Amino acid sequence: MTTRASNVKRRLTRAFREFRRWLALSFALAGLAAAVPSCDSSPPPSNAVRHPVLLVGLDGLEWNVVLPLLEAGRMPALAGLMGRGTFGTLEATKPTLSPIIWTSIATGVESRRHGILGFVHGEQKSRDERGNAARLYTSNDRRVKAFWNIATDAGRRVHTIGWWMTYPAEPIHGVMVAQVNTITPAIRQAGRGIWKGKLVAGLAHQVHPPEREAPLLELVPRVEADLSALTARIFGEFPSSAAPLPAKLLEQSLWAFRADALYHRVALDVLANDGAFDLFAVYFGGADVVGHRFWRHAHPELYRDPPDEEEVRMFGHVLAAYYVYLDELLGTLMAAAPKDTNVIVVSDHGMSPIRRALRFTTPALSGGHLSAPPAFLVAAGPDLRRDDAAIDALTRRDLPSLGSVLDVTPTVLAILGIPVARDMDGEAMTEWLAPELLERSPVRTVATHTAPDWFATRAKPALDSEGSGERLEQLGALGYLDE
Repeated sequence: MTTRASNVKRRLTRAFREFRRWLALSFALAGLAAAVPSCDSSPPPSNAVRHPVLLVGLDGLEWNVVLPLLEAGRMPALAGLMGRGTFGTLEATKPTLSPIIWTSIATGVESRRHGILGFVHGEQKSRDERGNAARLYTSNDRRVKAFWNIATDAGRRVHTIGWWMTYPAEPIHGVMVAQVNTITPAIRQAGRGIWKGKLVAGLAHQVHPPEREAPLLELVPRVEADLSALTARIFGEFPSSAAPLPAKLLEQSLWAFRADALYHRVALDVLANDGAFDLFAVYFGGADVVGHRFWRHAHPELYRDPPDEEEVRMFGHVLAAYYVYLDELLGTLMAAAPKDTNVIVVSDHGMSPIRRALRFTTPALSGGHLSAPPAFLVAAGPDLRRDDAAIDALTRRDLPSLGSVLDVTPTVLAILGIPVARDMDGEAMTEWLAPELLERSPVRTVATHTAPDWFATRAKPALDSEGSGERLEQLGALGYLDE
């Protein structure tokens, strides 16, 4: 199918979805959209075989970086999944801002419906029109149910670690460790701030259930103690005479390294201590952060003002090294999960070079994604289809398009035997699914999973906004907020 024909087909599909969603919402307003299976689908067999799902989110993972590493044998965990599953690209929704798109992935709906419209309320600036610090979006602002709510409602056990827009943590049937973006006044007074990827004693609503908080907090000092050795192992030792601009970029990336190391340690602890699960989701953001900062060093030939040879020698390997590290994290998670687990690895978007004509005299970002390069998908397991044709396509660097990031949650629900909501913008991608699964458990639908009064009536814990300045500073350093 040509690109033009594919685009026409996708536009027609979206138009049909809009009509279908309008129809479903009309019934909902009439009080008829109860979250029960619709009459067009039969209930699943009572003895249906179910296999768990491990959903791994890798922010900003780019196929053009992955493919050479696969060819060099440096990403064995991903290579093993690709050899027994399906893989390709996903259409990324716009704008490609992490809180928006990861919430879209988790809900199957676009931002105009889920209500997360950026990092902060109003324009994407660190201060509002009155000069006050901008108010960060939180999970309290999400207007529809996410996969952790839907799975909980269906009686499934679900763990969610570090996902965007999960602070404050919600009561689910499982463990939720929120991606925390605030601090307490006591921590502020002590001169210590927290950014994404930190667990802090005394901060309410960061872990559910609350009794799991203390054991997980014990992991934090271990991660902190290992951080220097970890970064040295990933990137090597940098001399004290390293060029100041890339050295500053590396310093600005340390919070992301810490976040990924912490979420990995937490995920392994939950896998070991919290029993069987139906759905386990974990997020790692370091590829995006490193891609923003070190694209120019990985591909100096693309820039009018390339780094000098010494900078490339010291920092040109950082991007690839972090991808290899993420593959290692993926491998350990897969080893800790049950052998019959379905594994889905997804990114929110890819990345590409930006500011190629810029003269780099400050630590400016050289990789970006606002043009919405396609997202990454690899999926393998007993309920997922093996696509031998995709293997052949690798030799041509012609990866198949497998839908949209909006299709991830509907497809996960289908694997778990949970009906897919017809008011979702995404749909269950049967192309990813094994014929045996579809035969024993056809995809079922309901009108909606989110009752009309859910947002108005659900609990929204009061949060202290003290300390949001640290997070705003971090977002500014990534180029997402203006002064």
